[in-house]
Amino acid sequence: MERAMSLGAVPDADEMSIGGMWMLGRQLRAWSGVPVAWVTDKAFSGASLIWSDLGEKSAEPGLRGFRHADEAFRKWPGLQPFLLSGMSDEPARTWETGEAVGEPEDTTAIDRMDAARVLEGRWGAPGENEFAEDEDLRARFAPFGPRFPGLAPAVEEELDPELMRRAVFQYARDARMGLVPASRPADILPRLGWCTQSITGSELAVVLRSWEDRFGARLLEVGFDEIRLLVSRPPQTLEAAQGIAAEHYAFADTVHKGPSWIGEIARAIVNNPFWDFWWD
Repeated sequence: MERAMSLGAVPDADEMSIGGMWMLGRQLRAWSGVPVAWVTDKAFSGASLIWSDLGEKSAEPGLRGFRHADEAFRKWPGLQPFLLSGMSDEPARTWETGEAVGEPEDTTAIDRMDAARVLEGRWGAPGENEFAEDEDLRARFAPFGPRFPGLAPAVEEELDPELMRRAVFQYARDARMGLVPASRPADILPRLGWCTQSITGSELAVVLRSWEDRFGARLLEVGFDEIRLLVSRPPQTLEAAQGIAAEHYAFADTVHKGPSWIGEIARAIVNNPFWDFWWD
């Protein structure tokens, strides 16, 4: 029997049609037993292509989630897709053990938060005196100083659509997919209760919302301690990349699989549709 379900409902089906394919899956629950997501039981090929298609449909004006993407989704409006990644050395960890989820956070609180303030609080530069005396520190933060430079300007120019299509197509490894009731991709993490020891899901989400708006960055993949974004408007010059690199530096412990200086991060994100973040 069809049920009218509001935003916030997690599908309870054992099987759903996603991108025209029927897939077995189950609810993923928080520690308290509250359902936070529906996830496929197995990885499947072409997951990134289906993620892209469903994400575009969820963003269409006047639509909530995938009402018209698949018949099954008419029961559960307001879903956002993401891909699941596990730990390479311990595949059973993260999603099977429940380590990737906590208690869902109230996403309405994010409306009262400020991305610049969150990043400023994580900037981590020493005082001006120590900064002036330490050449290595100055090199790490260059071209900025001990104070967070503020949010970078938005990037208006989209990457070539063909380059974006190739990026999604080449992200071809098999993956499991999750569906989370959320108003936008940035809110997936707090709805899952995903966080780290140093930053809450809501703090992550307020920054991701800002990046969605300024750079067209959408949450693509979530793992135990790392996330990946797909970005339609990355910086296309090194100058434009520097301010964004400062935000990346403040946001996560490790950025783009290794660069640790702002100048290195900036070079890594020029025309790069993938942004990667990891927390220790």
